[in-house]
Amino acid sequence: MIIRFGVRAVIAAMALAAVMAWGGPALAQKQSAAPPVVIIIVDVQSAQRESLAGKALIAQRDKYQQIFQNDFNSTRQKLQAADQDLAKQKGTIPQDAYDQKAKALEQQVIAFQRRTQVAVRALEKSTETAASELMNAILNITGEIANEMGANLVLPKQQVVLHEPRMDVTPMVIERLNRNMPTVNFPVPVVEDSSATEPGKK
Repeated sequence: MIIRFGVRAVIAAMALAAVMAWGGPALAQKQSAAPPVVIIIVDVQSAQRESLAGKALIAQRDKYQQIFQNDFNSTRQKLQAADQDLAKQKGTIPQDAYDQKAKALEQQVIAFQRRTQVAVRALEKSTETAASELMNAILNITGEIANEMGANLVLPKQQVVLHEPRMDVTPMVIERLNRNMPTVNFPVPVVEDSSATEPGKK
């Protein structure tokens, strides 16, 4: 599973930050006297990827993904062994008994497939929740830096072809993010049809 932060979402988020950073006094000026444009640039994807919180998010996601994968591999092997054992019994036991066992095995396979889908959705939900918390922190910090620097326009670096290096405040964002939020809350994925409260528990 790969965390994807859509370009449109990043642009919309940074546009919101730009509006938040727009100085109030400028609105009181005459319409003909527009304030000078002060621009800063932020590489949101780098902040997500290189920050301590971003790395913690990936580590937590990978941990639960591995737990689920181990559980699924074990269950899959048991189902395959049961299928092979049933195949050996074909013709050696009454047809009614064989059909009953085959139906029971089929129901187990369906339940396994359903549980796999539920687990994937649960992991995606937890990842999205943690990613949203991280993005909000990045936007808030970017807004603070914009206010401090008197910037009234914030642009995502991916949308800028050329720029003055001093306009890029990404290192400042990452440094402040590491200081204020060194980790991120990653909710335990809840598999609704599982009796375990946490993946891997029996």
